Amino acid sequence: MKTLPFLAIFSMLLAGFGCAGGTTTSNQPQTEICDNDLDDDGDHMLDCFDPDCYSSPVCASGLEICNNGVDDDGDTLVDCADPQCATHSACTTSPENCSNGIDDDGDGNTDCADSDCASNVLCQAGAENCVNGIDDDGDSAIDCADLDCASHSACQTATENCTNGTDDDGDGNIDCADADCAGNAACTSTGTCTEDNIYVGAPAGGCTAGNQCGITYQNPDYFPQCRASATFAGGTNYGACGTGGVCPFGSLCDASYGCMPFCDAVNTVPTYSCPGAGICLYVFTTTANRTIGLCKGIDNCDVVANNCSGKTCVLLVDGNVCVVSGGLGEGAACNYADDCGAGLICVGTCMRACYLSSADPCDWLTEDCYPLDDANGNPIPTYGVCDSYF
Repeated sequence: MKTLPFLAIFSMLLAGFGCAGGTTTSNQPQTEICDNDLDDDGDHMLDCFDPDCYSSPVCASGLEICNNGVDDDGDTLVDCADPQCATHSACTTSPENCSNGIDDDGDGNTDCADSDCASNVLCQAGAENCVNGIDDDGDSAIDCADLDCASHSACQTATENCTNGTDDDGDGNIDCADADCAGNAACTSTGTCTEDNIYVGAPAGGCTAGNQCGITYQNPDYFPQCRASATFAGGTNYGACGTGGVCPFGSLCDASYGCMPFCDAVNTVPTYSCPGAGICLYVFTTTANRTIGLCKGIDNCDVVANNCSGKTCVLLVDGNVCVVSGGLGEGAACNYADDCGAGLICVGTCMRACYLSSADPCDWLTEDCYPLDDANGNPIPTYGVCDSYF
């Protein structure tokens, strides 16, 4: 899933980038190479058909021109049939791979149908044919289920998982947009649902029996959709997602934070707040231009010690959380609580966090640990920022 924007009421600063000046070059005509099957000088005349090549030894009488359909040297062998043309680009081909379902050498015959594969073990009597639906070698494994077919092109495509927001089989279509999912329960439900039906405790919407209204993520879009109830039978809120990105009803699987419950991020007094010990911290926008919040579990981590495994402990009024931060260094300008790196607090600039009780880790000779207030002017306990006495 793409990175979610941090929920905060600040203006985003945009940095402009100018384009550096460059040099220009002129396209000078190239010299015609007389035996490479290319129109090098762009005059629409190729190799020996170009007057530039009339005096070339390659095009002189007595030598075979390998791509003109004429027996130029009079030995009754035309073009690629003439040994003189053995290394010419028009006459070199790739060897036939006998198990990939492709006509590699371009002779119109594929794999075992090509005489080049007559001695290949996969083309002997009793070998497994990977696309005929028959257990040719009698090992009770048919086509792609047979290990002999592991490298065959017909057996390389992954199966589309219809509920994970990923193009698993690489055909450009994701989940229910893929024809492979036409019969999947998550894609066959009828009925209607909107963003008003996705929260825990919200009206159920118009989904048919056995289906519930959830959010589907198909990069880069989020949209409400009736989905099979089994889609919500796994994972733990504020914990790991289930197999295939499954989470409980009313939440969404995120690659960084696991199952994140939905919350109302728009109303001053949220109609749907975070369940349990969670904060409505991130937002995304649906295709209907509706803003939906996502809850992050409170971690009560230590901002100074940064005891978050692989993440950064961020100071929030409602409780500290371990998040993927922007990683800005001390003194850098910042707008959001998660802009700064480990051990720092965003107060317009990234400043070192410290304990109010001990002023640690401020430099006791030149700095003190200064307290902070929240947006309503209330003192924030435990933590301050190191700043100079002067």
